[in-house]
Amino acid sequence: MFDPKMRRLATALSFFLIAPLPAALAQTAPDIVVTGVRPDQAQSFVQQVALASPMADQLPRWDNEICTSIAGMPARQGQFLADRIAQRAAPLGLRPGGPGCQANVAVFVTANSDTFARELFERDRSRFAYRQADNVSTMGQGALDEFLDMPRAVRWWHISETFGQNGISLAGDASQGGMSNAPVARVNGTRLTSNTREDLTQVIIIIDANRVQGVQLAALADYVSLVALAQINPQASTADYPTIMNLFNGTQVNSSAPSAMTQWDQAFLDALYKSTRNAVTPTQQRSEIARRMLGTNS
Repeated sequence: MFDPKMRRLATALSFFLIAPLPAALAQTAPDIVVTGVRPDQAQSFVQQVALASPMADQLPRWDNEICTSIAGMPARQGQFLADRIAQRAAPLGLRPGGPGCQANVAVFVTANSDTFARELFERDRSRFAYRQADNVSTMGQGALDEFLDMPRAVRWWHISETFGQNGISLAGDASQGGMSNAPVARVNGTRLTSNTREDLTQVIIIIDANRVQGVQLAALADYVSLVALAQINPQASTADYPTIMNLFNGTQVNSSAPSAMTQWDQAFLDALYKSTRNAVTPTQQRSEIARRMLGTNS
């Protein structure tokens, strides 16, 4: 029988409103560059972690606003986690949603994430974009099965939507609002750029409270921030790189992992959000991200 406390988590979110950040923090930061790294190392790291849906042509990222909800944590800890996500998002040009915003980053903390993940899915499959819809992308059935069935300290599920390169929905109706709302033809603009881009629209993150015991909240918050802001491969092999992604190995805590986002992690996020979002292929985007991480592509 499903724990009633967990059932309530699936149906009621505790929202923590994020105070506006100072203007200086909200401005796009200068390029973050990692030094002393070979180009093949950066390329290998990006290839490992940056995941593109098999249904989409690009790596997804948020457009301009994120709204975070936290359920299952004490208020002060939840506020800290929400604030840390906002702080990591600000240099990327993202702003936190205002009061009453609709959550698109939903974080759940539970004592039994294996049971909770399955119950949440069964109660609201639409939250996971289970039924395929035009221009909506996930990682597919195999990845969903892994999300639901593989025990992890932290697990995540991303949903994205394909838009025109100018942000107009491909599902637009030309009869409503004239040509400004007309559907966008999904064709390549040139051999180097596409007429489409991939925007994140929803991220579900489930933290297993028992499996993260002993981890500093700041380290956990940075780990969650990274997987909230980018579609990270949960199967990535990152032991050879200085990254917060090494904090967990499946269900196990790695005590020797970094305790915060590293310069490597920040350079990756910075490069992702400054890369060509309407690139023709994810391969093109990954190469650009790796070059930007090394400061060889402005």
